[in-house]
Amino acid sequence: MVAVTRVMRTNRTMRAVVAAMSLFAVVACIWAAVGYVYADDRKAASATTIGLAVLGVGWLAVLLAVSIKFARLRVRRRRSTGDN
Repeated sequence: MVAVTRVMRTNRTMRAVVAAMSLFAVVACIWAAVGYVYADDRKAASATTIGLAVLGVGWLAVLLAVSIKFARLRVRRRRSTGDN
C-alpha cells in the first residue's frame, strides 16, 4: 500500500489519470441526476443507465489515452536504445 501511495504522489501521469477519472465520475453523477429528473417512469433505472454510460465512456477514453501515451513512450525508448 505504501508503494502505491508513493507512486501516486510522484508520478504526474497517474495523478492526471486519477483526476480525469474523478472528473468523469462527477459528470456521470450530474448526468444521472438529469436522467432521474427527466425520466417519466423508471426513474432509478434511467438515472443508473445514463450515469453508468457516461462513466464508462469517460473512463474508456481516459484509459485509451493512457495506453496510447505509454505505447508512444515505449517506442521512443526503443528508438533511443536501439541500433545505432
